[in-house]
Amino acid sequence: MTGPAEDSPPPSRPSVQTLDRGLRLLEVIALSDVPLTLAELSQQMGLHRSIVYRLLRTLQDHHLVAHTAHGYVIGTRAQSLGRRSLPMLQRIAKPEIAKLAARVGLTSFFVVRDGEEAVTLVSVEVESTRSRTVYSPGDRHPLALGSPGVAMLSAEPQLLGERPEISRARACGYSVTRNEVVRGLGTISAPVVSAPGHAVAAVSIAFTVEQPGPPQIEAVLDTARLITGRLRAELSSGAVLPGVD
Repeated sequence: MTGPAEDSPPPSRPSVQTLDRGLRLLEVIALSDVPLTLAELSQQMGLHRSIVYRLLRTLQDHHLVAHTAHGYVIGTRAQSLGRRSLPMLQRIAKPEIAKLAARVGLTSFFVVRDGEEAVTLVSVEVESTRSRTVYSPGDRHPLALGSPGVAMLSAEPQLLGERPEISRARACGYSVTRNEVVRGLGTISAPVVSAPGHAVAAVSIAFTVEQPGPPQIEAVLDTARLITGRLRAELSSGAVLPGVD
C-alpha cells in the first residue's frame, strides 16, 4: 500500500465561513475610530448587505456589537473580554504602570507583542502639558514603529539591516522615538524579557515637547526590570503565558 508523497503539501485547515466572516466583521468594527453604517460595513467586507446584517444581528445578540444612531460600534461584551486578555501580565503590570505614571508625571503604558504588531494592554493617563493620552488598551501598530516595538526587538539577536534605533536600544537598554505612531508624540520604552532573547512586552512613557531626562528614563528601566522579575518568577512556578515557551 502506497503512503502519501513526502513532498505533498499538508492538508489545509478547514474553515467555517460564517464564523470567519463574523470574526472579520467584528475586527473591522473594533478597529474603526468612528461608528460604521451597514452600507460601509458591506463595502469593507465585500459582502451583500443582507449577509452583513445577519452577522451583525448575531453579534448584537451576544453583546459583541452595539447599534447607535450613527452606526455600529464594539459592544460591552467584547470590551469586557478584551480586558481579560493576558490576565497574568495585566495583574503584574497594572499596579506598576500606575506607580510609574505617578513617579514621572507622564502618561505611562504597557505594550505586548502580538506577532508583528505591538498592542497596548495597560494605559494610565496623566493630565499634563508634557503628555497626553493616545495609547488606549487594544490599540495596535506595526512592531517596527514606535519605541515599544523597537525596545522589544532590541532584546533579540542583531539582524542584518535592522534599524539603527534597535541597535542603540540594545546598547543602552531603552528606546526613544518620536512622530512614528502618533504625530507630535514621543515615547520612551524598555523591554520586558521573559527569557534571554525573548521580549514579550515593553514599559513606556509618552511625552510631547520636552524629552524626559535621566530620572524619568531610570524610572522606566526600574519598572521594566521589576515586571520582568515578577513575570519570570510566575513562569518558573508553572504559570503559562500564550506565546511564551
